[in-house]
Order: sequence, then structure tokens, then C-alpha cells
Amino acid sequence: MKLRPFIRIDKELSLHLARPELVPAIFTAVDGQRKYLGEWLPWVGQTKKVEDTSAYIEESMRQNTNGSHLVTFIMHGEELAGSVSVVSFNKDNKSCEAGYWLHEELQGRGIMTKACRAFVDHLFKTKSLNRIEIKVAAKNLKSQAILLRLGFVREGVLREGLLINEKYHDLVLFSLLRKEWQES
Repeated sequence: MKLRPFIRIDKELSLHLARPELVPAIFTAVDGQRKYLGEWLPWVGQTKKVEDTSAYIEESMRQNTNGSHLVTFIMHGEELAGSVSVVSFNKDNKSCEAGYWLHEELQGRGIMTKACRAFVDHLFKTKSLNRIEIKVAAKNLKSQAILLRLGFVREGVLREGLLINEKYHDLVLFSLLRKEWQES
């Protein structure tokens, strides 16, 4: 799948905006690791068929265009590896909340750290943001390690802040300020 990247990270990695050509790869990635992703992400259970992914991409394209979100997908060579996105902007506070996921088989290679670094850099350079927040399930230690490597600060725990499969999970709130990013 040869697509023009939104952000070129290195010769193997790139970020791509949501677009219809990605639907089959996204659905296949999610469907193939439903149990793993479903442990941490509530939307996995609602993604049951290709049409669900197609509707998500259409909505993501609208949100990218109107500036309410910034949904991107990570490509590792020609393979869809995951996603890193802004799930909401708070323009009054010059902040946003971001989130990400990575294909289980591609973990441990630095892919998500590189993707998040490029994404955060893009956000601070182009969006007049002062703060980026990311909430991670308290038991998802791999995800927390990525944020700590990037200089995010652990602010606290949101008790039972996430409901997945009728079970509540604590969330850890991490943040990164523009001045901290510029200093690193």
C-alpha cells in the first residue's frame, strides 16, 4: 500500500491521516488481535465488521478536517502498525488528549516511542498547545513506559476511570508541557 505520509518519521516509519484506503488494513489489524487490544481499548468490542471501521474512518476524516481531532495511523514499511491520535482538543486551555495503540507483534522495537515523539513534536510545533494529556490503564505498564521515555509526567490516578467489558479500570494520567518538550 503506497500512500503519501502525513509525517515521515524515518525510512521505515510514517504517520498517515485517516483515509478510506486504510480501512481493510485497520480492520484486519484490530480483528486479528481483538483479545489483546480489547483488554485496554473500549472501542474494540464495537468494531465487529469492516463497515464499522469504514464508518470510523469517515468520521475521523470529518474530525481531522474540522480540527476537533487528529487521527493518524502508523505505517511500518507497507504494514499498518497502529495509531496515534488526538481524541480531543481543548482550545480554551490550549491542551489536548491523545491516545495510541500498536500491533502486539510489533511491540518492543521502539516503533511507538518514535511515532509518539514525532506526533508530539508536530502538535507542539503546529497547534499552539501548552499541554498534552494521555490516560493509560494502570495495568498497562508497557504503555506507561513509552510516556516516561518521552518525558511525560505521571500526575495521578483516575480511579475506575475506564469501563471495558463491564469492568472498571483505574487510569493513570500523564501530561507533557510545551516548555518541558522544548527543554528535552
